[in-house]
Amino acid sequence: MRLFSAPEEAPSSSDTLFTTGSEEELVTSKPLLSLENCESSSRIRAFLRLSRIATDDTIRQHLNEIGPSQCDQYFEQTILPQWRARSEAIQFCSKYAKSLRAEAQLKETTLHEDYDLRIDPYAAKNARDYLDNQYARCVSVENWVANETNVESIIREQTASVLSDKCYYKDWLLAFKTAAREPSFTSDL
Repeated sequence: MRLFSAPEEAPSSSDTLFTTGSEEELVTSKPLLSLENCESSSRIRAFLRLSRIATDDTIRQHLNEIGPSQCDQYFEQTILPQWRARSEAIQFCSKYAKSLRAEAQLKETTLHEDYDLRIDPYAAKNARDYLDNQYARCVSVENWVANETNVESIIREQTASVLSDKCYYKDWLLAFKTAAREPSFTSDL
């Protein structure tokens, strides 16, 4: 089975999410995880959608090609790397939204400092407009992150159910959380 992997170096085209490479796993490319992509989420959401199509949506077909004894290997080599990559992208933007909110709250505490309205009569209004814009950006990122987190939770539960049906019962979500605690990866998903 051929999946996607990031190139060794960052791609020169800003439209590249990931490219085919020598490894058989999906990983996020560095340019994908940027603050701009968190605010304009189309690239990250396209990555999430393609990642889900590559594994979770086609899991029944892939499991029919392997025997029950290969389920753990399939999970660890195919499903787990993609779940990790998607979690990494969602968590990156979640942290960005939290930092936006913290920055806005910090600026809000200093908003009511004395402005010399004789020098700049619009200083207070401009500061308030900036804060409103900051909060709007924050809410926008938080909303799509919450939506994708919910979608990811549902997809993982369905994938775990299919794995349990086709292979043997194992707590696949716990297996992911255990693997996620490894030093190379942390996730709240």
